[in-house]
Amino acid sequence: MDTAVVRLSTWLGRSSCAAGLLAWSGWLAWRIGDPITDPVGAAALLLELIAFAAAVVVTVGLGVADATSRPGRRSDLSVAPRRASSPHVLTSAALGLDPDHAARMIERAQGSDDTGEVAWARHGLGVLAAPTRGRATVAPSATEAAWSVFALDGLRRMLFVVLLIAVLFTGRAPFGVPSWRVAALLVASQLLLAVGHWLLSERLLRPGARLRASMASVGAGFGDGVSRTGLPIRWAATMATMVALNVTVALRGLSDRWTHGLGSMPHDERVAAMSVAVALVVTGLSALRSLPQPELGFYGATRRLEEGSTRRLALGATLAVAVLGFTVGVLPGGGAA
Repeated sequence: MDTAVVRLSTWLGRSSCAAGLLAWSGWLAWRIGDPITDPVGAAALLLELIAFAAAVVVTVGLGVADATSRPGRRSDLSVAPRRASSPHVLTSAALGLDPDHAARMIERAQGSDDTGEVAWARHGLGVLAAPTRGRATVAPSATEAAWSVFALDGLRRMLFVVLLIAVLFTGRAPFGVPSWRVAALLVASQLLLAVGHWLLSERLLRPGARLRASMASVGAGFGDGVSRTGLPIRWAATMATMVALNVTVALRGLSDRWTHGLGSMPHDERVAAMSVAVALVVTGLSALRSLPQPELGFYGATRRLEEGSTRRLALGATLAVAVLGFTVGVLPGGGAA
C-alpha cells in the first residue's frame, strides 16, 4: 500500500477514534451525573467504564502498531484460509504481532474448546496480569494489551448479557431516559470508534467485528476451558446466551402486556432494553454461523431424534416467542406509562 495512503488512513483513523472517545466521554459525564439508585445501575456504570478503558487500550494499541509490519488486506495474510478467518489471527496481524508465536505460547487443556477461544482468553488474562521476571515486573506493551482486550471481549460480553437479563427481569433500568442529544453522543462514539479501528487496522477489523467475535466467544475465560459434554464450548455458550435472551425478551413483553408476572417497566426503557437484547441475538445468529456445528447424530429412546434438527427446533421456538414478546412489548399501552 502506498505510503501516503497509509499515512492518510492512519491520520483519519486516529482522528475518528479521538472524536469517538471524546463523544463517549460526554456520554459518561451524563451517566456519572445521573443518580444511581440500585445495584443494577452501579454495575452498569462499572461495565461502561471498563468498556471505555478497553476502547482506549485498543485505540492506543492500533495507533502505535507498525503499519509496515502487517498486511493491508485479508487476502494478503500468509496463513491458511481457515485460520485467517479467526478474529484473533486478524487482530494479531492488525497489531503487527506474530499470531504463530502467540499460538505457541498458549497451552490448551485436553478436551478444551476445539476453536481455542477459551485458551486465547486465558492467555489474555495472563498478559494483562503483568508477570514478573525475577524481581522486576514486566508490563505488557500497548499492542499486547490491546490484543488481550480483544481476547477478553467474550468475558465482558457475558457480564453485559447477565446485566441486561437482570434489567429485563427486574424492570429497573440502570439509568434514566437521556435526551436525544445525549443518546446521539453514545451512538456517534461507537460508530466513530468502529470506523477508526477499521482504518487503523488497514481494513482488517471491519466495523462490528469485535461485537460479533465477542458473541462467538461469550463467556470465554470462565472455568478451566474443558468441555465435559462433548460440545464445543464456544458454540454451546453462544447458543445458551441466545436462548436466554430470547426467553427473557418474551417474558418481559408478555408480562407487561398480559400476564404482569414481572414488575412493570416504563415503555421507553422497556423498548430500549429489549432492542439491545434483540440486537445481541441477531449478532449471535451471525456468529453462530461461523462456528463449527457439533454433530451428535441420533439419540433418545427411539433413536429417531436427530440432534441437529432438535437444535434448530429449540432455537427457532425461542426466537418465535421472542418475536412475539418484542412485538407486544414495543406497542404502547402495556406496563407502566
